Amino acid sequence: MKTTSLICLLLFLLPSLAEAQRPIRPLLPLRAYTLQDYRPVDFREALELPANMEAASYAAVAMTPQGNLIVLSRSAPPFLEFDSDGKFVRSFGADDLLTRAHGMTIEPNGNMWVTDVTDHVVMKLDRNANILMTLGTKGEAGEWSTATPLFNEPNDVALDSRGNIYVAQGHGGNMPRVLKFSPDGRFITQWGSRGYGPGQFVAAHAIEIDADDVLYVADRENMRIQRFDTEGTLLREWKFDAMVCAIFLHEDGFMYITTGFDGEFAKVDMEGNVLGSIGSPGTENGQFGEAHALAMDAHGNAYIADVILRRVQKFAKE
Repeated sequence: MKTTSLICLLLFLLPSLAEAQRPIRPLLPLRAYTLQDYRPVDFREALELPANMEAASYAAVAMTPQGNLIVLSRSAPPFLEFDSDGKFVRSFGADDLLTRAHGMTIEPNGNMWVTDVTDHVVMKLDRNANILMTLGTKGEAGEWSTATPLFNEPNDVALDSRGNIYVAQGHGGNMPRVLKFSPDGRFITQWGSRGYGPGQFVAAHAIEIDADDVLYVADRENMRIQRFDTEGTLLREWKFDAMVCAIFLHEDGFMYITTGFDGEFAKVDMEGNVLGSIGSPGTENGQFGEAHALAMDAHGNAYIADVILRRVQKFAKE
């Protein structure tokens, strides 16, 4: 990127960067060939917002069991739903449900899990955003214990085959770790601390779990994914040349990631090798302010929430 273009981009992003952890370093591309079988869809056409609805900062995206896309917004209303053609279906959820939305996971039965990094809570919601369970103490941050059920900026949620709940936390770098709960919300264990060594995190930004109940945690600023068993034993780490902000394990047998401010969507094999990437920092179609969260449909189309540019970028599978 030319110097003048980079300066213009930074000036454009400045108001939003105060709330995001932009790296104090040059932005880095993954060393990978272009992802040839994907093309960016014009972001003004990918999703059809109602004429009276302004774009917002979109924190997360996830697919419903019926194949619709749910977008988690940091404005009211908190949830937007689109069909597989990008047509608007509905908006829903109480305007005051979330203060600063961050992560979202949808169960096969349609129930949703969302995190709030300002209110320090994780909530289980039904498909109409009615609250079924709340973990954490609203508005209070701290160290989780039996006596003090407190998160510190919970980022993302994953569920294993038994319904146990795993929360990755530490958005701003405070107390980054993974916390495990039973299906009914009983605290079981936690692991991790701030640092750069094995099993440590700077920000445990995203979490996924595979069919074998292996957990994948995006250790964003450490530019790696760490794999754990359900008891917190470190199995392996995969290092990358750029941030890992979001992870998606697709049914095609590959892992897909986004690289946050480094601005890419990439395909990764299950040995941690980057097979290809597409995207870059910028404001044009196919570019990102921050490639924050990722969801993919059954066809392999990718939807990436950009909290800085206030849009969802779609990459269509060719």
